[in-house]
Amino acid sequence: MQFNSLPFFALLAGSLAIYFHLPCRKQNLFLVLVSYAFYAVWDWRFCFLMLVATLVGFYPALAIKRARAASNERFARRQMLGGVILSLGILGAFKYYNFFAESFLTLIGSQSSLALKIILPAGISFYIFHTISYVVDVYRGELEPTEDFMELALFLAFFPQLIAGPIARAKSLLPQCQRPRVVSQADFNDGLTLIAFGLFRKIVVADTAGSVVDQVFDAPEQYGSVGVAMGVLLYAIQIYNDFAGYSDLARGSAKLFGFDLITNFRHPYFSRNISEFWKRWHISLSSWLRDYLYIPLGGSRKGTARTYINLMLTMLLGGLWHGASWNFVIWGGLHGLFLCGYHFVEPKLKLRVPDWIAVPAVFALVALAWIPFRSSDFGSTVSIFKGLFSAPKNLPPYLFYSLLVLALSLAVDIPQMRTKDETFLWKWPVGKRFAFAMPMLLLIILSGDLPSRAFIYFQF
Repeated sequence: MQFNSLPFFALLAGSLAIYFHLPCRKQNLFLVLVSYAFYAVWDWRFCFLMLVATLVGFYPALAIKRARAASNERFARRQMLGGVILSLGILGAFKYYNFFAESFLTLIGSQSSLALKIILPAGISFYIFHTISYVVDVYRGELEPTEDFMELALFLAFFPQLIAGPIARAKSLLPQCQRPRVVSQADFNDGLTLIAFGLFRKIVVADTAGSVVDQVFDAPEQYGSVGVAMGVLLYAIQIYNDFAGYSDLARGSAKLFGFDLITNFRHPYFSRNISEFWKRWHISLSSWLRDYLYIPLGGSRKGTARTYINLMLTMLLGGLWHGASWNFVIWGGLHGLFLCGYHFVEPKLKLRVPDWIAVPAVFALVALAWIPFRSSDFGSTVSIFKGLFSAPKNLPPYLFYSLLVLALSLAVDIPQMRTKDETFLWKWPVGKRFAFAMPMLLLIILSGDLPSRAFIYFQF
């Protein structure tokens, strides 16, 4: 059920109509049932897997609490490790077994196959990371475990964030599952604004760009250097607006129910360096990798060489988290190299690089790194890079029209940046608000006949 589809909004409206007539505990049960029904539309069998993931978080966390009460730290640690290992085992079995098995057979030159015929469950990377963070935070003493199974089930399965995040922290979202929710008129307005911005980013910007990107990446030899470069640029714009659009839709939908989800993007393409980019892009994942992988590995506390190793390992595993493909590992490795290079150069810079140089330079690096992320395989990645240095040929059809439409995303980004307010629209005078909102809504309606595209991050 796509977030930009009529069935989703029918589910949202119907759920809200019932939700506000229920007391808090029944609201939790109702939202869990709605969330599982939402997931079952894709494949009902994997509802049982999500239930298992909830059990893997629920019981180890309670066991940690009991062990701490009995001053048995060794048992508490075993429970934490058990919960993490079981969670990673679920993720590994469904997402990575075939990748590593086939890679191993290729390495040894075997023609046989060990692949299993299994489907990658939608959203598994997100709800497994939720489970891991919950168990680890309880072990670290940052959070009291809940004794209400339904509260944890809601934290893991809450349908606005279920398929593609944001990756919420239990210490932020779980308390919201435990207390009564109140939705003010301002919250409701903000939720609707985020939903509108999300639809605009997805339907008007990302999907329009995607139609051109597909042509370029499917046959880069037809377009030459200029066409391929424009295709790469458009993909950078597509994936940002696609994922930021999803995140806006998720956060806006959650606000209508009285929940506040983490902000996942802060206009990352305006970053002045690659480290800042990762503080503004997919914030929930980058902070998760920092807190549960980079810092436990030693972070920057064990010398320069170890810092570079930790950065590379974190980004390589971050790339692999996105998908079981060497292309994602390459993407993560490129960002690891960029971060290592920045940490090496930054202390040596005596002059502040002007924004008009720094921002385009960072964007260019990020856009180039998107090539293996978007390409279907390593051969396609090589073809795109070759295309960047080939002789100019034809430009993709509708390219300049697409660039004109993509420029409209700045109409959202720039006011948000200047006001430091994602829902600035409601603070404007009525006339100015109307002049801004009506063209945006009109473009959403006019773009509705474009081919429907799944959100890119639904595959992870």
